[in-house]
Formats: sequence, structure tokens, C-alpha cells
Amino acid sequence: MTVEQMDRALEALGSVLAQANAKADIVIAGGAWMALVLGSRGATKDIDVYVAPPAEPVRAASESVAQQLGLPADWLNDGIKGFFYGTPPQTLWRTYSGLRVYAVTADYMLALKVFAARDADRADVRALMQHLGIGTISRLLDIVQQYIPETLLTAKHQYFAESCLESE
Repeated sequence: MTVEQMDRALEALGSVLAQANAKADIVIAGGAWMALVLGSRGATKDIDVYVAPPAEPVRAASESVAQQLGLPADWLNDGIKGFFYGTPPQTLWRTYSGLRVYAVTADYMLALKVFAARDADRADVRALMQHLGIGTISRLLDIVQQYIPETLLTAKHQYFAESCLESE
């Protein structure tokens, strides 16, 4: 999805919710966050969100939007909730009719990307490091450890973080 498609889809989601006399809050993260909030990429495959309960009105509205705009059924993906630890720091990013969209903070997004430690996330980590002015491995790992339980961090995460910094 391009930035324009994501914006249209979120606006349509809000509209469908409003027509059903419903209101919802979602928190964006992942590739959509990188495209919409940071502006570091032009597209992503879906919009990763945490849906504040109750989630059912949002799920129903997202199905309607998928049909309306010809999007894949999973264009709004709430799988990211399994990677949130506690309540992520967030700010209100945009308001649509029937929908408030929050965005995780840049440092939290960085922690999530390092924790995922996927090769595909390397460019996102570098963009976030540049945005946050991070130039040392100790600062990078301090941010990750601020949000991800230390018991979940392995040598893989350390090596991934180091490789992102080395490639700068």
C-alpha cells in the first residue's frame, strides 16, 4: 500500500465507523508507521495496528473498507499486538470521523524493529537511528532495553543492532 492508499483506507475506516455510530482508537506501528509518520518509505504491504477494545467494530469496518477499496482482507493487521510490551508510548497522529489514530513513539518503534531483528528491517532501523541521532551501540541498546524485557533479548539482537550501526 502506498502512503496515499493507506491514508484513503484509514479515512474510509473512520467513515464506516462513523456511519455505524461507532468510534475507535488504533495505534499504528511497523512499516505503515515508517511510511506515514517518519516518511522514510513510500509503501508497505499492510497497516500494522493495535486496536483498542472493543475490536469487533474495527474488524467489521475494515472488511467493508477492503471490499469498498479493493484491498486485501488483511490490509489492517492487528498482529503487532503480540509484540507490544506494556502500553507503548504514543501520541495522537491523526483524527478521522469515527477514528483516532495514534502512533508509537520513534524510540519505541526502534526497539520493536531491533527486537524483530529481520534483515528486511535493517533500513528502517538505520532511518530511525538517524532520526533519533543515535550513533553508538550502547545508546541503541539502551533504547531497546527500555522497552523490551531483558530476558527476551539474545545475542541475535545484539548482533543485529551492531550490524545496523556498522553499515552506517
